[in-house]
Amino acid sequence: MRRLSATFITLGILAGPAWADPPNSEILQTLDQVMIERSVAARCAAPDAGKEAAFRKAYQSVAAEAEMTLKGLASDLDHSHIEKVMMQHYDEIDRRVVAIVARESCDGTHIHEALQKYDATANAVLAQQVPKKIE
Repeated sequence: MRRLSATFITLGILAGPAWADPPNSEILQTLDQVMIERSVAARCAAPDAGKEAAFRKAYQSVAAEAEMTLKGLASDLDHSHIEKVMMQHYDEIDRRVVAIVARESCDGTHIHEALQKYDATANAVLAQQVPKKIE
C-alpha cells in the first residue's frame, strides 16, 4: 500500500510539470480535453452508436499515447499503475464536470462547448473512416 501511495505521489509530481512542459504537454492536454468531452457526453448527451464508437477510438488512441508519455516520465511504473493514475485523473475531471452540470445544467455554455468538441472529435474519426473515391 505504501508503494502504491508513493507511486501516485511520484507520478503526480512528475505529471504536474509534464502538463506544463512543451514537449509533453500537448498529448497530456489533449488527454484532459477528451476526458472532459467523454464525461460531459456521458452526462448530457446521447450520441448514436457510430459517433460513440468513433469517439471511443479517438479516446483510446490519445490515452495510449499519453500512457507512453507518462511511462517515459516514470519508467519504473508499469501499465497497471499508470492506468490507475489516469483513471484517478478521469475521476477528478468527472467530479468537476458533475459540479459544472449542477451549477449550469446541461444547457450551460461550458457543457455546450464540450459537447461541440466531442462531436468534432468523433466526426474527425468518422471522416477518416470514409473511403476516398478514386477519380
